[in-house]
Amino acid sequence: MRLLRRIFLQHTGLKISALVIASALWVAYNSEPVVETGYSAPLLLVNVPPGLKVTGEVPAAVLLRLRGRLGRLRRVDPNELSVRADCSQAHAGRVSVMLSPNMITAPYGAELVGITPPQIEISLVSASAPLPARN
Repeated sequence: MRLLRRIFLQHTGLKISALVIASALWVAYNSEPVVETGYSAPLLLVNVPPGLKVTGEVPAAVLLRLRGRLGRLRRVDPNELSVRADCSQAHAGRVSVMLSPNMITAPYGAELVGITPPQIEISLVSASAPLPARN
C-alpha cells in the first residue's frame, strides 16, 4: 500500500504538468483538418517481359487523390510520388493494366483515395518486330 501511495503521490506536480502538455499536444494534432487533394504522379512501366517492347502512347502521369492531415499534405513533394505499373503478366498485343494501391509510392501520413485512370492500355510487340508505321 505504501508503495502505491509513493508511486502516485510523489512528484505530483511533474505528473500533472506532463498530463497537461500531452493533452495539449493531442488537442492540437486532432484539431488539424483532414483534407483530400490531387497530385500528378509519373507513370513507370516495370517488369516488361523480356523480348517485348512498349509501342504507342502511354500516359506519362496519372492523377492520385490523397487524404491526410493538412500540414502533412502541404509538405508532400511531388517527386516523392510515383506509380509503378507492373507488366510482368503482360503478353504481346494490346493489354489493360489495372493500377492498384500497391503500385503507388506515397509518403507516410497520406492515404490513397483514388487513381485516375484506374487502368491503362498498352501495346506490346516483340522486340525483334519492326515498329508500325505512323501516319
